Amino acid sequence: MAREILFAGTPDIAVPALESLARDKNIEVVGVMCPPDKKVGRKQIITPCAVKKSASALGLKVFHVEKKSDVVVVYEELKPELVVVIALGVIFPEEALKISPTVNVHFSLLPKWRGASPVQSAILQGDKVSGITLQKMVRELDAGDILWQKEEEIGERSTRQLWHDWAEMTANHLPALAKDFEILEAVPQDASLATKCGKFKKSDGEIHPKDETAEMVIKKYRAFDVWPGIFVKTSLGNVKIIECSKDKDDNSVELKCKKGSIWLQKIQIPGKSVAIAKDVVNGNQEVFRNLL
Repeated sequence: MAREILFAGTPDIAVPALESLARDKNIEVVGVMCPPDKKVGRKQIITPCAVKKSASALGLKVFHVEKKSDVVVVYEELKPELVVVIALGVIFPEEALKISPTVNVHFSLLPKWRGASPVQSAILQGDKVSGITLQKMVRELDAGDILWQKEEEIGERSTRQLWHDWAEMTANHLPALAKDFEILEAVPQDASLATKCGKFKKSDGEIHPKDETAEMVIKKYRAFDVWPGIFVKTSLGNVKIIECSKDKDDNSVELKCKKGSIWLQKIQIPGKSVAIAKDVVNGNQEVFRNLL
């Protein structure tokens, strides 16, 4: 008999897992919880989230949830055998967790980096390894017992690359983990080792070459490649650094830092298109004179 699973999620990184569960003949996805459609972009077009788009394409029943009480209503209606959560963005009340066992996929090696930005925080901190944790959901954020972990070296990957790779890895392992849920060993987290991370702001993407090393700027570039990106303040406004690296090429421009340098390949002045850094600097030498 197929295991009845309720799935909950919002962004692109949750889609591969939903699709892998839906494809498994021994699993029945009885519903998908996600946020209501939202206005997106300058034209404020009403747009469904990535998980809803996938669920609709798979012919699955969708439940919109915005608050705790919405979650309880879905649990009470479906009473699933297991609930799987990946980045829903809604707090799950204890009332719901008592109805059905609930597991959460988190992109860090808990108890490190509990919170909203584990991948970005690991990159910024210079962590050598991180990975994926499947945990029991409890009232306290990311504090539940660990059911399974997969460790990987971060290397030089960015947030976008790690999200992609770990979303695919989650999809590969999740169906088997869901079916074997009862026999997975639940290991309590050591709260004394917990570190936390919150949401970043657009201003966090500013770099300060005179005060930051080249290594730190590159970490910001990798960590913030999805959002907010990195930028440097100039008299022309905030100049976005679209592409940069530790290596020089024919069209790159050196940006000297507190220690070491990075090389700018593509940048964007406010109101202008993305352009080759060398061309932009040559046309605005006075602006960049004190910076480069």
